Amino acid sequence: MKLAVLFAIIFKRNMLITLVIIMFLSAAGMLSLLSKRLREVRMMPENELLARLRISRPVFSDFHQYVFIPAVNFYRTVVLPKIYKESEKKISRFRINILKMEGWLLRLTNYIRGKRKINTNGNTPYWKDINDFKNGLNGDDKRPE
Repeated sequence: MKLAVLFAIIFKRNMLITLVIIMFLSAAGMLSLLSKRLREVRMMPENELLARLRISRPVFSDFHQYVFIPAVNFYRTVVLPKIYKESEKKISRFRINILKMEGWLLRLTNYIRGKRKINTNGNTPYWKDINDFKNGLNGDDKRPE
């Protein structure tokens, strides 16, 4: 009870001090657990120690078996297909936008190509008719008698 009150008082004053105290208490607990096991190992005869080391598994074998392998399987079966699906959607959308832009550029090119051909006054059909009429080349210029 007194320890809980002490933590409440310290926690109110400064959170950093509380975290440092928790860190030291955790380290002390880990050291007590390790020192107990180290005493047992020191008292053990060498032959028994070697025999136990031979039959024991590596430290991270359980982690590999129960955490790493299922995580890799989950990534390959669930996450990776979703990543591929989303990337396919994004690439398809990008491709569609590029095709739209290409269409706009084609229309712009055709528009500019049409503006490039400048019609002079003598080349239009209207001005040709006027010039023909003035020069008397048109057969319709005969006046009725």
